[in-house]
Amino acid sequence: MTQTLDYRPAAYLIVLLGLGGAAAASLVPFYTAGYLLEPGVLLAVLMPFLLYGLFIESLRGPWLLASGLLLLVASLALVVPERYLHYNGYTDDMIYWVPTLAAAIVLPIAYGLGRRKDDPGAP
Repeated sequence: MTQTLDYRPAAYLIVLLGLGGAAAASLVPFYTAGYLLEPGVLLAVLMPFLLYGLFIESLRGPWLLASGLLLLVASLALVVPERYLHYNGYTDDMIYWVPTLAAAIVLPIAYGLGRRKDDPGAP
């Protein structure tokens, strides 16, 4: 009997790391006294991981893990320079559309290639 690996705990960890990245991107310095939460940035950076969470039960192991890691790397590659290295108040607006665009590209490909065979819509 062969055992299959369950990648769902790793997928849940990816969603939690995405939530942490979104929180880090949305808490911006407010003068010299504290931080201000920008809800638009929070939602924009969190959106790929919310969409990824919808696919956790319908994707097979390697595709589930690879698509989640790809979204996490793309999100961190955007958040770290935009927020910590070259923060300018998000004036170039890339933080608002690049994470969702990455999800719109990665998730349909992963679903098309890696959906479970027991799905009702699977051929």
